[in-house]
Amino acid sequence: MSTRYPNMIQPLRVRGLVLKNRMTAAPSTPHYLQGLEPFPTEKWITHFANRARNGAAVVTINHLTAGGMAIPGVPAVDNPPMHFNAVDMYDPGCQNYLCQLIDAIHWYGSKAMAYLPTPDVGMRPPEGEGTQPGEGPPPPQSAPVEMPPMPPGADITVDNMTPAQMEEYISEIVSHAATLRKLGFDMFSVHSAYRRCIHAQFLSPLCNHRTDEYGGSVENRSRFTLALYRRLRETLGQDVPLEIVMSVSEPDGWTVEDTIEFAALAEGTIDILHLRGGEVDPQHPTGFTSTPDNQTPYLSEIARVSHACRGRGIHMLIGASSGFHDPDIAERALENGACDLICMARSWICDSEYGKKIYEGRGEDIVPCIRCNKCHGSDADGFRSFCSVNPLVGFEDKAERMSTLPSRKKRVAVVGGGPAGMEAAIVCARRGHDVTLFEQHDRLGGALNHADAADFKWPLRDFKNYLVRQIDKEQIVVRLNACATSDMLEGFDTVIVAIGAKPKTPPIPGTGLPHVKCAADVFGHETECGKRVVVLGGGEVGVEAGMALAQHGHEVTVLARSDKLAPKAAHSHYRSMLVSAYEALSGFHGICRARCTAIRENEVEYLGMDGEAHILAADTVVLATGYESRGSEAMRFFGVVPETVMVGDCDTAKDLPHAMRSAYAAASQI
Repeated sequence: MSTRYPNMIQPLRVRGLVLKNRMTAAPSTPHYLQGLEPFPTEKWITHFANRARNGAAVVTINHLTAGGMAIPGVPAVDNPPMHFNAVDMYDPGCQNYLCQLIDAIHWYGSKAMAYLPTPDVGMRPPEGEGTQPGEGPPPPQSAPVEMPPMPPGADITVDNMTPAQMEEYISEIVSHAATLRKLGFDMFSVHSAYRRCIHAQFLSPLCNHRTDEYGGSVENRSRFTLALYRRLRETLGQDVPLEIVMSVSEPDGWTVEDTIEFAALAEGTIDILHLRGGEVDPQHPTGFTSTPDNQTPYLSEIARVSHACRGRGIHMLIGASSGFHDPDIAERALENGACDLICMARSWICDSEYGKKIYEGRGEDIVPCIRCNKCHGSDADGFRSFCSVNPLVGFEDKAERMSTLPSRKKRVAVVGGGPAGMEAAIVCARRGHDVTLFEQHDRLGGALNHADAADFKWPLRDFKNYLVRQIDKEQIVVRLNACATSDMLEGFDTVIVAIGAKPKTPPIPGTGLPHVKCAADVFGHETECGKRVVVLGGGEVGVEAGMALAQHGHEVTVLARSDKLAPKAAHSHYRSMLVSAYEALSGFHGICRARCTAIRENEVEYLGMDGEAHILAADTVVLATGYESRGSEAMRFFGVVPETVMVGDCDTAKDLPHAMRSAYAAASQI
């Protein structure tokens, strides 16, 4: 066994349990992982069991409910059963499947943590959630969305909650814990971050204005939450570990010093202090809110808490949730005492062998998370569960039986070195085939190469570089500057065509003028554009091209036919950060519900939402109006060898998740 990550794989004792390592799977469920079933299906069970199999010492199960009700006040599209999957822990049929889930986690020597549901009293949409009514895919058959009635007592606030109501609140949570303990859960956690639940609002001076023993000092504001945990301890016993998930600090509210004082107050009652950021969306770092040099934005504050606790003789374990993925960063955090546990979510989703690679010391082989948050759902793909970089998500319960065992070793040619071509080549090589990859340009990467130029695209750049590394590791023969021809493919058994898509040219007068460019040609060539730039197309491609240009000092206006920019961007924990990023650029402007009607030498004409014609000065015009497949071009490769398949955008021009899944699926049949 490699000792490259000795701290990550070191066992740890907490109460009556031994955790097999320092890596935990934080509460996180890919959206739309199953259908409307009110119990964990085999798909759900397999997904979470795989986290344990993959190396997670603790697997946290969330979306446990008492009745499967949606959260009042939050749009139904962002709630069960259409968004997350909620299971009723009091339904005997559901309890049976929960037992199967727990047993599957135990099978791999891991512990099952229950994320305890909290009463709806005081519930409200978390600030900064980024989900607004009307966002997200429409309900099936465009049925009207009906919000559930607000439950009795929903108007209770921190400032008016009575001791009797506090007792009722605590009793309900403790009752849930007792039920889940009987089913076999080993550990228990309560969400207390982002001022989301009323006991978390008690902690925050932004919400708590009481003047009695529950308000004012940190000790007083912590009284209600600590009372909850003392009751949990009394009910569950001394051997059951308890975790609290809370914000390490919040803007103009709860502070790092408050967290340290809370830890001192909770010593002996709470075992794990699982710390996060103060706002829900930035807690899920993207390329807009993190950098290669600061991939874990909240780790410095968490480290302050950890070191202070050790200095004060507080033995509570500190769990850090801060966008961890790079194992070298996680290893250093443990080594330096910044935390005791690495709490990860997306890492277990984007690489089905994350933990295995840690144990084998192969950190460079871990699939990078591109931080797109599409595991939280994508408006562009309705009710599908998927990951942009892991084709197996959504198929984990059946991928093995959907693949075909190779009948013999084949000579496989892959035409195109973009993401689909590289993925297909890697999968074929790992299945034992001899693979040659033809790329007409002087480097691999295809459409991903633009990520080298935009600083906020660094996660995508890392993923592209990972694919190139895997091509080298698998000893795939790569022929660059090679435009594949029929003669070059003779002798191969199989050809996989992955020549990508080409930009669409809209039927607008003037698109052929010399100052008109495609969005893909802008990245890395920003200085070749004029000062005043108009981008046609308000999707993510157009917005990001405009952002790159604005960062280089250009005055950019994005014309979007939709009613908002980047309408198909992941609405959960992503869109708000994208909007904040482009709004922070002084040279970036957007005009929605605008249709370009003509491009001229120094200007663009468009129809605005008022129906009137308007003129924009433009030294450069950038087209970001979509892509179309190169299917017709791909057809010329058919008939050259016995077996030919198309993958990625040359089959259907879509996006990275489609390219990766189609490439993996095709290669798994060869």
